[in-house]
Amino acid sequence: MKIFTNRMKLGCYEDKEPLLWECNMSEVAKKARTTRRKKYGSKGFGRDISEEERKWKQAAKKSHRTGKNAVTFTKVRLNKLGWRYVEFKSRKGYPQKGVIDLVATKLDRKKPDKLHLILFQVKGGSARIKNSEKVRLKAAVKKVQVTFNWARKPKNHVIFYREPTD
Repeated sequence: MKIFTNRMKLGCYEDKEPLLWECNMSEVAKKARTTRRKKYGSKGFGRDISEEERKWKQAAKKSHRTGKNAVTFTKVRLNKLGWRYVEFKSRKGYPQKGVIDLVATKLDRKKPDKLHLILFQVKGGSARIKNSEKVRLKAAVKKVQVTFNWARKPKNHVIFYREPTD
């Protein structure tokens, strides 16, 4: 009498102990697996990295995470103080090049035609603002271009007084 075991359910009838992924594998799948192992090494996909490179990658991830947290908490604080903000990000959500991360705006309560603007560079974690970054931020304040425009909507489209340009 033959005892039906889990190995038989998986299609492994040999006496040696097979690995789970070897059971019911087609010949094409076995060939693909051996090709991947030759190409990428025995530890799976991706190349083996050194200990130093692993530490650098972990540091980069931590830096990115603390930077995102710093921007988030800055936005929360600005919101509580009554400021509106615009954040500059790339399509993938990373910070844009340049020194400006956020622009905060607020209308003056006593003089509603007066607009306050603040350019922010946000740093996270133990990052410090360098003197060169301070100089660039002050120079960016001098380069701010302010103009005016108005729009009207007669029916189902918008007409600008001047077409917005760069």
